[in-house]
Amino acid sequence: MKTSTLSSLAVLAVAALSLQAEAPRYGVQGLVNVPLGDLKDFADNKPGPGVGVHGTFDLTDGHMLRPRLDYAVYPEASFASVKQSASYLSLGGDYLFFLAGKPEGLYFTAGVAAMRWSFEHKDALSKVTSSTTKVGVAAGAGYQWNATVGTELRFVHSSISRDFRADALQAGVTIRF
Repeated sequence: MKTSTLSSLAVLAVAALSLQAEAPRYGVQGLVNVPLGDLKDFADNKPGPGVGVHGTFDLTDGHMLRPRLDYAVYPEASFASVKQSASYLSLGGDYLFFLAGKPEGLYFTAGVAAMRWSFEHKDALSKVTSSTTKVGVAAGAGYQWNATVGTELRFVHSSISRDFRADALQAGVTIRF
């Protein structure tokens, strides 16, 4: 399922790029991830800062594709003599729909990504690190204030295992060049 989802995303991205109306724009984003569910317990409810880069491809009539690469880290959480931390590197794409029919104002977004998670658990006797790559999905809304600056709020979900969901509420500021 992971391969078919990522393959479908790649095919859609290539098809959309061939139909683009304008030259692509590139940008950066600053993120704050508020952990939810199991990740909230693992990170001791500490928010994680993040950064990223993206491209935007305007498909006209309020439709846009945005490939993106994000990195975020959740600070070390301490529980007595145990310390643990988490981080991820995410490569994916988002679909944006602008209500105004052009890339300005309010928009809704949905996306999918491959997320490379890294976890570290340290105690007095040992240090255990683990990594896994999982599919992540996101949905949210944003507001493009002008041609350069936008803000966004998204719910991000990635299921690490049956017993561990890495969910977060992500707030971000995007800057396009």
